[in-house]
Amino acid sequence: MNKRVHERYIVEFPTRFVGEYEGTGIVYNLGMGGCKIVTEHPLTIGGMVTLYLNVPEQVFAITVRMAIVRWMLKYEFGMEFLGMEEFERERLVQYLQRLAAAAA
Repeated sequence: MNKRVHERYIVEFPTRFVGEYEGTGIVYNLGMGGCKIVTEHPLTIGGMVTLYLNVPEQVFAITVRMAIVRWMLKYEFGMEFLGMEEFERERLVQYLQRLAAAAA
């Protein structure tokens, strides 16, 4: 049973995170509520970071001001988005709408 509120899309692009942990990784799925990151940098469940999502065709990364690690499996980490500025949220909505249109 899928507990997610938001649709997730398969993607592959780089991200950078700073906060309790710092490093880089690759985003492999993405939705309004969160994403999955693969990284060799150690994270722990409950860790808080700011994410910079380097989505394709965007000059500037989409900033998720506050994200928390909800699950981990070796080098895979599930991130829940807890806080975004409205402008950044709208940029993410537009990007996800393009993905949805391309998948239709």
